[in-house]
Amino acid sequence: MPARFWRKMEVEETRSREFVTAKIDWLQIVFHGWEIEEVLTTALQIDLACFLIENGRVKHKPYDICYTYGSIKVFTEETPKTGNLECYLVLSGEGCTVYERLLQAMGLTWRNFFQRLFRYFDGFFEVKRLDVALDDRNEQPYFTVKQLIAKTEKKQFYSRNRKPDVFQSTAIGNKKSFTLYIGRRKSDVMFRIYDKDLETAKQKHCAVEEIGSWKRLEIELKRQVAHSMAKVIAFDERSLEELIRGVVKDELTFYTDDTWEKVWRPWERYLGNIQPLHLSRVYEVTGLTNTQDWLIHGGGLAGIKAFRFLAEYEALGHLEQLDNLVAETKYTRSLAKKIADHLIDIGREELIELVYDQTKKENLEKKSNETSS
Repeated sequence: MPARFWRKMEVEETRSREFVTAKIDWLQIVFHGWEIEEVLTTALQIDLACFLIENGRVKHKPYDICYTYGSIKVFTEETPKTGNLECYLVLSGEGCTVYERLLQAMGLTWRNFFQRLFRYFDGFFEVKRLDVALDDRNEQPYFTVKQLIAKTEKKQFYSRNRKPDVFQSTAIGNKKSFTLYIGRRKSDVMFRIYDKDLETAKQKHCAVEEIGSWKRLEIELKRQVAHSMAKVIAFDERSLEELIRGVVKDELTFYTDDTWEKVWRPWERYLGNIQPLHLSRVYEVTGLTNTQDWLIHGGGLAGIKAFRFLAEYEALGHLEQLDNLVAETKYTRSLAKKIADHLIDIGREELIELVYDQTKKENLEKKSNETSS
């Protein structure tokens, strides 16, 4: 091919990429040991007087009050019952849009925001969830959702053994909108690819043509992976769009066929000449892991073995049967919290209610009418 042909292709590719933008679309952060005023004024850099204070609940958490600024929400306890201060920032998609506008008004970016967190709050905050997105607004998109769905049905993709699922979300006239999920909702990384143009047209009660072509790819990151991504955004010099494309390139690939030998050309063009970005999955020691270590090294397991030995040989004497003691024992509030945190981390939240049922009632104030963030 002549050199001018490739130059023309490069120009067209650059123009196409101009219409692919990046966005942070969901953010949840827990701050440990900080007063609500510090979180609002230092972390968010919003004056306390701007917030509406109202009752607010989060499922499986002790928060009872919420500071609200539009779609920006920060939950906390009005009077911490354990003496441990904790604040929970929740930015929905709309909340992220509102806060990004505030950052722009201050001459700042998401990078500045995360840098501030790691410099002033490092070790005392955890990013629990971070959703990032790429929006393709090209009139001729790099791919359609239906094309990717067909690829997954033919097993022409790889994403670390994640399984695909398809959901028909909206319909406008004879046009149906589909969402492709790759990965489980409770896992650390899940992809969501859908027709943002159809969704937006339905929300605004207008024709799809008024919105224009709009295909969105979202990555829902949780726990340590979300925290790692936040740190990359803070200190990596590349743009948010480049970072997201790097993560996609590391986690998801579509191929021409099921041999996985050649990357599908539209997908290759979509990601461009970008290096894969691998996010850390090294998990910190949890509270329940500390309890396990105490059992192993602190003599707890040896004590259990001793009681079972005595019971086996009918040598308990005046001591009670260990199984009877275990059946009657209730969890303390602190241990129940460790178990709940562990269950949330592994995606088994359905067991938390059973843990609460076996927790000392005087140490556990179960909240009614709780809502999930």
